[in-house]
Amino acid sequence: MKKYVKHLLIFVLFLLALGGAIMHYDCHPVAKHFYGWVPLISAIISVVIIPLFFMFRKTIHWAYILNGFTVIIGVITMVHFSIVKSPMIAVTLILIAKLYIGRAIFCIEIFNLENEAFKPKFWQYFRYPHMGFWYVHLILLSVVYFLGNILWR
Repeated sequence: MKKYVKHLLIFVLFLLALGGAIMHYDCHPVAKHFYGWVPLISAIISVVIIPLFFMFRKTIHWAYILNGFTVIIGVITMVHFSIVKSPMIAVTLILIAKLYIGRAIFCIEIFNLENEAFKPKFWQYFRYPHMGFWYVHLILLSVVYFLGNILWR
């Protein structure tokens, strides 16, 4: 059952990434604007590489890292786009779901769920692979993006 749930979650992750890639091609065609390359490259990584990496235990850490950082980059840039152009909050929330699906796949594969009673201490919560790691990176990269947007206009 564990393998079935893992493969089902990987398929859901693939479908979310594919839907996002199709949506981004409609919103940001590569041929019209230079910044259309960022969603295209991110979509290729999300649709092809991340689900493939999640399939194998040897590459699951890379999949978890790539999935997390593509979500963070997407959230930061889409929130900025929502503020400047048009609201995309619903799409941003769908993107955040990718982070938690990736976390579920990672936990199924890495941790022993039957007798896992590990609760990290406060400072360990902010280290990899815990969710605090992603929250800290989201906040720090948002600050860097904000400062870059303000200082280099």
